[in-house]
Amino acid sequence: MPTKIDSLRYDIKELMKSGGFNEIVDRCHVELTLARRENNHSVEIIALLGLAQAQCSLGHFDFARDYVNQAIDGGRAIGSTSLMTDALNIRARIAREGYLQTPEAFDDYRKGVDYAFEAGDMWRYGQSLLGLGEIASDPDDSSKHAWKVIDVARELNDDQMEARAILLLSNAFIRKEDYSKANDGLLVALRKAQSVKDRLLESVIIGQQGLVLAQDSDSFERGIQQQLTALEVARGMEAVFHEFMRLYTLAMTMLAVKDLSGARNYFDQMLALSQDIQHPPYEMYTLGLLGQWQELRNQPDSAIAYYQRAVEMARTVSNPASEARYLYALGSVFQSQWDFESARRNFKEARAIYLALDDGRNATRVRASIVYTYLLAFATGIMRLLGMQPTGK
Repeated sequence: MPTKIDSLRYDIKELMKSGGFNEIVDRCHVELTLARRENNHSVEIIALLGLAQAQCSLGHFDFARDYVNQAIDGGRAIGSTSLMTDALNIRARIAREGYLQTPEAFDDYRKGVDYAFEAGDMWRYGQSLLGLGEIASDPDDSSKHAWKVIDVARELNDDQMEARAILLLSNAFIRKEDYSKANDGLLVALRKAQSVKDRLLESVIIGQQGLVLAQDSDSFERGIQQQLTALEVARGMEAVFHEFMRLYTLAMTMLAVKDLSGARNYFDQMLALSQDIQHPPYEMYTLGLLGQWQELRNQPDSAIAYYQRAVEMARTVSNPASEARYLYALGSVFQSQWDFESARRNFKEARAIYLALDDGRNATRVRASIVYTYLLAFATGIMRLLGMQPTGK
C-alpha cells in the first residue's frame, strides 16, 4: 500500500509542475472512488488533497475548499500529522490565492509550521515556512523565512524548494527596490526551477525578471515582453491565480511609468477574468484597484463609486480586512473633497472593523485620520470666515 501512496503523491507533484491540473482531477476522482470503496483512508486523503490543489489552480476555489476541508477531517480522524500538515498548507494556499484572506492563510501556515517542527518533518516545515514568507507584510520577515527554507532545502537536496525560497528572497529584494540583488537571485532560482522541470515556477520567475527589467527605461520593453510571456504560460495552463497576479503586475508596471491607459487595459482584463470565472473576491479586488485608478485620474466621483462597490462585495464574501481597507479609501477620497462628515463616517466604520480584527496598528492609523478630519473641518471654517474658499467641494 505505501507504494501506491508514494506513487500517487509523486504523480500529483509532477503534474502540478507541468500544469496538468485537469489530469490530476481525472486521476484523483478515480483514486478517491477506489479508496472509499476499499476503506483506504490515507489514499482517500491524498486524492482529496490532489483535487484541492488542482481545483485551486483551475480557479474552482469553492470545490477546492470543500475537498481540503474533507481532507482535514480525514487527517484528524486517523491522527496523521503529515497529512494534516499537507492539508493545512493547501487550505492556506486556497485562502490566500482564492479568497485573498491573508489572516486565515497565516493561521494555517503557522499551524503547519508547529505540526511539522514537532514531528521533525523538515520538508513540511520548509513548505509551511515558505507560505508564511510569501504572505509576510514586511519584506525583512520574508527574507528571514527564505533563508531558513534555503538551509532546509539544501539539507534535503530539494532543488524545487530551494528555487521557491530563492524566488521568495528575490521578491523581498524587489519590495525593497534592491533590483540588482533581486536579479541575481532570480537567475539562480530560474536555473533550479529548470533543473526540476517545474514549468509553472519557471514562468513565475521569468515574469519577476521582467518586472525587474521594467524598472530601467532601457530594458522596459523587454521587461514587459517577459511578463507577457509569463502571462501566456499561465493562461495556457489555466493557472487562474498566476494569470490574475501577472495581469496585476503588468498594470502596476504601467502605473509606475504613468501609462494610465495601459494600466486600465490590464485592470479591465482582471475584471473580465474575475467575472468569467464568477469569483467575487477577485472582482472585489479589481474594483478597489479601479477606484485607485480613478483617483489617479482626479475623478473622485468615479473613485467613490468603485470603492463603494468594492465595500459591498467585501461584505458579500465576508472579507472584513478588505472591507476596512476600502472604507478607509472611501474616507480618504471624501476628505480630499472636504466632505469631512462622510470621511469620518467611513473612517469610523473602518476603525470598528480593525478593532474587531484586533488590528491595533491599523485602528490607530485610522483614528489619527478621524482626528485629522476634525482639524481640517475647523481650519476650513476659519478659512471661510476669512473669505477664503478651500479647494474641493
